[in-house]
Amino acid sequence: MCCLHEHAGAGVTNSPREVLPATVKPVHYHLEITPDLKTFKFKGVVDIELKVNETIKEIVLNANELEVNSASVTFTHTKTTTTLTPTSISLDKSAETLTLAFPHEIPAGSTATLHIVYTGIHNDAMAGFYRSSYTENGEKKHMVVTQFEATDARRALPCWDEPNLKATFDVTLNIDRALTALSNMDVKEEKDTEIDGLQLKTVKFNTTPIMSTYLLAMAVGDLEYIETSANPTAPSDAKPLTVRVYTLKGHKEQGRFALDVCARTLEFFSEYFDIAYPLPKMDLIAIPDFSAGAMENWGLVTYREVYLLFDEKVSSAKAKQRIAYVVGHELAHQWFGNLVTMDWWSELWLNEGFATFVGWLAVDNLFPEWRVWTQFLIDDYTRGKDLDALRSSHPIDVDVKSPAEITQIFDAISYCKGASVIRMLCAFLGEENFKLGTRAYLKKHKFSNATTKDLWHAYTAQSNQDVATFMHAWTRDVGYPVIEVLDEKYDEEKKEMTLKLKQSRYLSSGDLKADEDVTTWWVPLGIVTHLNPRAPSQHILSQKEDTVTFPYDSASNAYWKLNFSTTGFYRVRLSEKQLSSLASVIKTNIDTLTTEDRVGVLADAFALALAGYGSTVGALELLKSFEAEEDYIVLDELANRLKTVIAAWYREPKDVSDGLKKIMRQLFAPKVTSYGYEYPANEDHLTSLKRTLVIESAASADEPSVIAELQSRFKAFMGGDDSALPPNLRGVAYRVTLQHTQNPTEDFEAVMKTYKTASTADQRLAALYALGAVNDPALINRVVNEVTLDTELVRPQDAFYPLRGLSKENPSPSTVRPQLWEFSTSNWTVLHERYGPTLGLLAAMLTVGFADQVGQDVIAKVEAWLAGEGLTEEEKAKRNEQMKLVKMPVEQSLEKVRGVTRWVERERESVKEWVAKQ
Repeated sequence: MCCLHEHAGAGVTNSPREVLPATVKPVHYHLEITPDLKTFKFKGVVDIELKVNETIKEIVLNANELEVNSASVTFTHTKTTTTLTPTSISLDKSAETLTLAFPHEIPAGSTATLHIVYTGIHNDAMAGFYRSSYTENGEKKHMVVTQFEATDARRALPCWDEPNLKATFDVTLNIDRALTALSNMDVKEEKDTEIDGLQLKTVKFNTTPIMSTYLLAMAVGDLEYIETSANPTAPSDAKPLTVRVYTLKGHKEQGRFALDVCARTLEFFSEYFDIAYPLPKMDLIAIPDFSAGAMENWGLVTYREVYLLFDEKVSSAKAKQRIAYVVGHELAHQWFGNLVTMDWWSELWLNEGFATFVGWLAVDNLFPEWRVWTQFLIDDYTRGKDLDALRSSHPIDVDVKSPAEITQIFDAISYCKGASVIRMLCAFLGEENFKLGTRAYLKKHKFSNATTKDLWHAYTAQSNQDVATFMHAWTRDVGYPVIEVLDEKYDEEKKEMTLKLKQSRYLSSGDLKADEDVTTWWVPLGIVTHLNPRAPSQHILSQKEDTVTFPYDSASNAYWKLNFSTTGFYRVRLSEKQLSSLASVIKTNIDTLTTEDRVGVLADAFALALAGYGSTVGALELLKSFEAEEDYIVLDELANRLKTVIAAWYREPKDVSDGLKKIMRQLFAPKVTSYGYEYPANEDHLTSLKRTLVIESAASADEPSVIAELQSRFKAFMGGDDSALPPNLRGVAYRVTLQHTQNPTEDFEAVMKTYKTASTADQRLAALYALGAVNDPALINRVVNEVTLDTELVRPQDAFYPLRGLSKENPSPSTVRPQLWEFSTSNWTVLHERYGPTLGLLAAMLTVGFADQVGQDVIAKVEAWLAGEGLTEEEKAKRNEQMKLVKMPVEQSLEKVRGVTRWVERERESVKEWVAKQ
């Protein structure tokens, strides 16, 4: 699953896992469902073939929001067949289980078939077999679709809803004759039928491979499609397969780009993994309402529209890149996750970390000119580091027990840190060893389940390296190290440099305690110097303190740098003198260090300043060494780091924030003059991204000429001149215009109209996000209290966009950010009811209220609300129970606020003095 909610997090537990009794094991499901797109209640019949492991008188399986009408079990033992009807049928709502008690024993060793007739609901909570609405020619219509990961297959059928209880599935859907039915497999048979007086058609699908319940998928709606073929050249048993993109009527052509990416990516993965894609088809479908980014159901991948649909004429370059990556990520799961599945959710990273890594690998294969592995550093690598720098983080490989805990580990640790340490391991082993080890792992465990240890065994066998030891701390322990250079000694006679190094856990709060610094990581150092600027000497730091020695001389351009190409997942703490030396190297010749190394130097300097291991003034001074920088990826890192400081200092005197913005203007305004506002046809991808970045950065720093130009173009665009605003600039222009508007109502309504009428999802969401930038108090109140909660105007999955826009883009953060906290808390009951089944969204809607705020008063207010101050004991108990659903993301966001507050308090005066001198 591609989960793109920034505030998802996880809880760590030592309690026993909530698993079903191992008395029986499912082998095969015969499932027949009759959806109803009018009443939103579906009828189901399931026959589950079982292997009976122990003599039993009851069968326990998972069920949630289902009503069982009847049940029976037929079993064969010693050639005798017996049918039993249960004496009791009980549903446990909190445990999400169904228990069937029978009058007689079912002997161990029996083969049995459990028959259940039931009904369920097509809810509107984006979980289970749910309904999604849309408007066609002014008429509201619906489709129904599944979202089962992690534990919501039980909302659609009684089942053994655990990843290691794999089975095969035969699916039959009875639907309206005018509609289309899709499932994991291709259609076996389709015929007209009559059920309860309704003229329907029965669609039977071929039998699936053995797979986990969370990968079962169904969709029914009024759909259209485009198709192509994937033609992999390896392995020898690979066959051509049909690839389709399904959309609502009128949108199929927006699926062309994703269709092509899908076909080429399937070919790439078939060849890279040396394992043929095992299904006869691959369908991608765009869903109007979808809680995650996408879901990797085997053979039927579901997507939010914004992550699948693209129009070259009106969509942005960022949208194109995002679609390519999300398609690659979900297709990677067809091997990592579907063919080989983690044994239990504690090893979710085996699915998501690998899908993230090889998703980037696929995009790099298709679009090498995008340099996505360098972009990875300012994307997933950074997100993983930011979250793992918190005391409230968790290990990659973390035990979880309940559905709420399982859902919460779909976060930046499982995805981003997971992918980052795999990237580090790939560099350590070498790409060929990594590829061959990956192939061996997949081939050994295909159609089965595996553990992290199984993966390490495969890499060790291939490389003869002790991978389990090397990777243990990276996956089993929380956090990552900061490497401090304690001393450096140059030996002129030997022409060698010796560094004394120390590793300790990095916390962004900077208040590491001795009992928290117990992990010793195996750290690949990768040291480059002026003598070998692109060929690092390899060293491993495997102790708390040690020395490393490497060739060196005393040339005038001499330098050394750890962590070549920022491959390792750690920070490097330099002394002020050492950082100044690297800054001088960069300023003298910007290309001396690789792009990746320049990103790493910037990122480490600002991260260490946040923690108090370095100074913010030192990090800001470092920016002056990048005046000649022209690489988009470094400029993006530079802009983001400076914006982080500006955002944190929002409660400081205006002359300080204005002074920080001045630095941003000095860096980016001249580049706007160089690049201009037009995007030539066939311009390379990164140049388009760079032009957008420099314009956006200059405008956010209040550069008058850029603001005026964007306002002028906005006016022309809203007047009907589409060419006035290229797609890449529209979101920027909407925000800047609303931030500085003299006609707030008129301009707000223009952006609102664009949100309602834009032809692509990415442009609609750009407009929705921009509404939060408006500078008028009455309109701010409208966004907060009307727009966000109006489900007829804004889909629940998208309500976070205008709130995030208010927090990130509004020109009055001191007054607006507290309003967001008031929104989140005063509407908590509504938010909990609406988003409870989709925990990532629930967490995002709460934490957006305080995550960007700074101050001890903010911390106290949030802590008081979480503690239930002013509530009755009964209300407190209810609040505590609700908070369990979002416990860790809330704790993580609050920890970030504490850390940033300490940062500002510690550096307030020094930054103020520095700004005054600029």
